[in-house]
Amino acid sequence: MGIIKEYRIPMPVTVEEYRIAQIFMTARAQGMEAEQEDGAGVEVVESKPCNHEKLGKGWYTKKFYHIDRRFPGWLRMVAPKSGTTLIEESYNCYPSTHTTVTLPLFSKFKITVESRHIMDNGKTQNVHGLDAATLKRREVVMLDIAERTEAELKKKMYDNDTADPKTWKSKRTGRGPLLKNWQNSSTPIMTAYKLVTAEFDYWPLQGKVEEFMQNYENGLFLTSNRQMVCWMDDWHGLTSDDVRDYETALVERTNRITEIKEGKKQGRIEDVPQVDPADFRSSDKAPPPQASAPAGPPQVTNPNNSPPASRSLVL
Repeated sequence: MGIIKEYRIPMPVTVEEYRIAQIFMTARAQGMEAEQEDGAGVEVVESKPCNHEKLGKGWYTKKFYHIDRRFPGWLRMVAPKSGTTLIEESYNCYPSTHTTVTLPLFSKFKITVESRHIMDNGKTQNVHGLDAATLKRREVVMLDIAERTEAELKKKMYDNDTADPKTWKSKRTGRGPLLKNWQNSSTPIMTAYKLVTAEFDYWPLQGKVEEFMQNYENGLFLTSNRQMVCWMDDWHGLTSDDVRDYETALVERTNRITEIKEGKKQGRIEDVPQVDPADFRSSDKAPPPQASAPAGPPQVTNPNNSPPASRSLVL
């Protein structure tokens, strides 16, 4: 039947800001994961518009995570390296998203994450519309991005992760830092409600693996949402087009790093060019100066009256 937990993550942003921040954070974090020595190699194999049967129009992505280095020792004993590739399929139909993670080696391994994002401080009791039987099985977990768990203090998910909401201060918005009980006074505030179902229907490892899956998601939610807030000055003000262009450039960079790590291409990871979000912020770019009209007959610059070719921001 699996373990069901609903993680509630209050955030000092609006629902619309979270949409931009989530795309930005996911792209950057995947790059960090790929660069990490013991991190998972990440391949983005599909990224396209979609129309989900329940959630409506949105964006579909399919990713491969080569995670043998992330597996605990007891799980690596039963999972050969050739079988440690996770497949993630996600439908981002914001403000709702639906994500599934499977492991082909184990047909009964599945993580399902259903997310809802609303303007409150985490007090809505049944945002997912669960039936009575599922509500009895669901465990609610309130997460505070300003606090670090004992496990996080022992080992960070990413070596170069320095995000700390307790000392963070946004220059662009004036928000922060997040001090004790910040959820009761923060303006704006919204909550990401993430319903996670972890299934590993193999005895006798079922309970142990399902709890491991939930603990991993718990840590991932804390790390990613903490980064989202502390990176605010990098993503705040980006338009939808800006952040999608940034994402595309980072996907290309991440795929190149993964190919080097997996031995599919030659080269050094440190030589792969960085991607700077400032290069994609259209609001910070001044319009070109208007040239004065030249003397003499008017110049014909577009004789066929065709639209000018758009300039790609992709590196």
